[in-house]
This record gives sequence, C-alpha cells and structure tokens, in this order.
Amino acid sequence: MSDSELSPLDQLKSKHNKEKKDLQAKITSLKHSIPKNDKKKKKEVMSTIEQMEDDLKAKHEVELKEFHSSLASLTISSNDNEVKTPSEQTTNNEQPINVEKRPTKAQKRREKKEQEMRRREEAALYDEQNAVFSQGKLETNAITQILQERSLRLVEIAPDGDCMYNALAYQINMELIVPKMTGSELRQKAANYIRAHKADFLPFLTDDDGEILSDMGFEEYCLKVERTSPEGGAWGGDAELKAISCALQRPIEVLQSTTCVTRFGEQFTKSPLVITYHRFAYQLGEHYNSTALIKS
Repeated sequence: MSDSELSPLDQLKSKHNKEKKDLQAKITSLKHSIPKNDKKKKKEVMSTIEQMEDDLKAKHEVELKEFHSSLASLTISSNDNEVKTPSEQTTNNEQPINVEKRPTKAQKRREKKEQEMRRREEAALYDEQNAVFSQGKLETNAITQILQERSLRLVEIAPDGDCMYNALAYQINMELIVPKMTGSELRQKAANYIRAHKADFLPFLTDDDGEILSDMGFEEYCLKVERTSPEGGAWGGDAELKAISCALQRPIEVLQSTTCVTRFGEQFTKSPLVITYHRFAYQLGEHYNSTALIKS
C-alpha cells in the first residue's frame, strides 16, 4: 500500500517508524566511532544517544497529541455544520419545525454546551502548540548561551532542506575571497567521497526496512546526497558530515542544546567548522544553523 492510500494516522505512524530507523542507523554509526578502550568518549557518545532517543520520543508524543486534537476539532466542526432536512426535523406525530421560531431554552443550553466544548478543544490545541514553541525557544536559548561562551553568535540559515550544507558553506565563505563555496558544491564533494569510500559508509546506510543498502540502493542514496532539495535531494546528517570533513580534511563540530558536542574529523589539525543542530525550533523539523565569531 502506498502512502497516499494510508489513513492520516497510519501515515503519521509510518513517518515515526522511518524516523526511528534513521535514528538507529545514526546510533550504530556513533557506536562504531568510539575508539577502543576510550571510556570517556564512550560515556559522551552514550549520553548523546540517550538524549537523541529521548528527544525523538518526545517529538513523536507531541505530534500524536496534535493529530488527535486536530481530529477532535475537525469532528466537532463537521457536526456543527450539518444541516438537517425537514424530514429529519420531523417525528411521526410532529409538524415540521418553523425555522422562524426562536430557539427554545433546551436548544440554547445545547448550543452553549457545544460552544464550550469547542472552546476547550481549541484551548487544548493552543496549549500543545504553545508547548512545542516553548520547547523550541528553550532549545534556542540554550544553544545561544553555549555559543556565547565560545565567543560565537548564531547565524540563521533558511530551512529549505539544504540547511546543513549551506550552514557549512557560509563559514567556509567567510574565510575565502574568491571563489565562493556553495551548498550544492559541498553536496557533490560529500557524494564523491562516499562513492570513493563505499566500504566505510555502506555498513551504516540502511533502507526503510533497516536492511543494508544494495548496490543500486547505494547509488540512489548517493544521487540524493548530490542533488539539492528542490531537485529531490535528501537532508544531510551524520554520514554526510563525516564525508565532508574527510573531503575537506577539516574538523566539523555540531553544537546542540545539550552540553554534548558531536565531532567529525578530529584527526585533522585545521580550525573546525562549527554549526548548530535544532530539533524543536522549526516547524519543518530538524534544522542546522551556522555560526560566526562575535566581533569585539
């Protein structure tokens, strides 16, 4: 059955299952990145994994609550908009209701009760949406505080599906006069590196069923890496960050609201590119922003 044939609830559950599988792939990649006998690194990685799992669980709970609240509001609205025919307004021994008559006390009480139900449903939905917003606000505030401690400021990148690549390109371009680097060029570098080092990446790349990609699936994945979002490209993540770090021979640090920092290319000696990762601050979902030094 295709996604278009699934009910809205089944589509949401299917989306959640895919996100869980993607998270498991990231977790597997993180665990394999732990050097042997490095207890400190292992502790940091396990803490990051636990936070990722908790964040995804919270995100799914919020989306399910929003779905059920929206469904309840829609049902109530539909019932309000129903118009009875004269035959439906008539019992066996009653005459058709005169539409010119004033509503009875019972009708008024019923309408008042329905209005109160709608008000409560709308208030509940507003509270849930506001809670998500607050969560995103708290996340952004925490990230801003972490950046300030490193004399950095947040640079907003458009949430257009290419944000990770554009966030990195922004920082690279601050150091260049000409030529300028684009997010599209970084996508190409990532795809080229992954193709050239297939054996290093393939064990951590899975399909929707959690199976290791076939040769054809691997090539389709690489095509989605090198295409921009409007062209059907996929969003970037840990695998692509590792590829870009290696292709540029430069460390990359990803800051988030927790104190954990995800690092790629620690073996390289150049100054790191620093970007931020947001889970809740944007309605479209996960997002990357860039950073810049605070001018004194």
